[in-house]
Formats: sequence, C-alpha cells, structure tokens
Amino acid sequence: MTISEQDLIYQRELIWKNAENLFTEKKMTGKVMLSRQRKFINKSSIEGKNKYKTLTILNTYLKTKDKHMAEQVFWNTIRNKVA
Repeated sequence: MTISEQDLIYQRELIWKNAENLFTEKKMTGKVMLSRQRKFINKSSIEGKNKYKTLTILNTYLKTKDKHMAEQVFWNTIRNKVA
C-alpha cells in the first residue's frame, strides 16, 4: 500500500500541530514534552528523515539560556511549516 503525497503532508502537519499544542501547555516538564512528541511521531508511522525535526526544535528551546529567542525561532518554524 502506497501513501499519497497529500497524506504525508497531512501527517507532517499533524506532527507540527501536536508540537505546537505541547509547547503551549507550559505546565509540563521538558522530558514529558519530548516523550509525548516522540510517542506521537512513532504512532503516526511516517517514513522520512525529517520526522524528528519537531523534537530538535523543542529540545533546542529547552536547553537554551535565551528563552525569548528560542521561542521566536519555534513560532517562526511553526508558521513556516503549518500555514
């Protein structure tokens, strides 16, 4: 069974929207946020090399000292990926 390009685009968009939802829930810790995103990605069974890009962006936000700049990078990335 082959997956159409539209389905792949939709699944990628869902991954980015899930990352956005997790990011807006400020009450959870970083490890919980990353583990929930990783579980969501693995359940969606998308093939490709950039499916973990959301984890990289979230991890960068959590590890940086300049939270304001990291948050701006996160929102700009979300805006470019989910339009």
